[in-house]
Amino acid sequence: MSLAGYAAENGWMLTVQKSFGGLQRRLRDRLLERKLGTTGLGLGRLPRLMGLSHMKVGANFKAADGLWLEAVTEYGGKMYTPQLSIGANCNLSSYVHIACTNRVTIGEGLLCGSGVTITDHAHGQYRGHGQTGPELRPAVRRLSNDGVVVIGKNVWLGDGVVVLAGADIGDGAVIGANSVVNGVVPAGVIAVGAPARVVREWDGSAWAKGE
Repeated sequence: MSLAGYAAENGWMLTVQKSFGGLQRRLRDRLLERKLGTTGLGLGRLPRLMGLSHMKVGANFKAADGLWLEAVTEYGGKMYTPQLSIGANCNLSSYVHIACTNRVTIGEGLLCGSGVTITDHAHGQYRGHGQTGPELRPAVRRLSNDGVVVIGKNVWLGDGVVVLAGADIGDGAVIGANSVVNGVVPAGVIAVGAPARVVREWDGSAWAKGE
């Protein structure tokens, strides 16, 4: 829609607000491109980006409003050395949260629905030696930093998907809305549920019903 058309539809107050806001966002995105060493960055309103020196973001990364992208370098007095890598041509809808204390690797062509969370850590340790007791408030529990998340290329994560430490999602996989992934999802499948389970797989010509 042209600027005049937008004004006719919404009035000049909202048109001026939209134009000024767009100018601010374009300037912000150009400065972020320089810091991240990328091109074609396009973010919506109110992004929260932290730990940029520990990120690699490919060209043409697009995200709608409310993006929270964080390589956690310090929490509760403990220091971390995260590695957050995102491939080219990724498109994220609103309020996506991606965070790591150790390593999150996302291939090119990712499509994220709204409200997706991708994280390699948790507040506290709940397996093995030195588990966190319930007497500590979750907010003050030390973050785990031994998890890894790997997402292949051309993956589609539906609305509300949660990807946790230990997730390894193969190329071209589709994860259904509100699913939770904490293990291996093969390439070329549709997986749904909590935890996510394969329901269909690509056989070269069509999606075949899984067992």
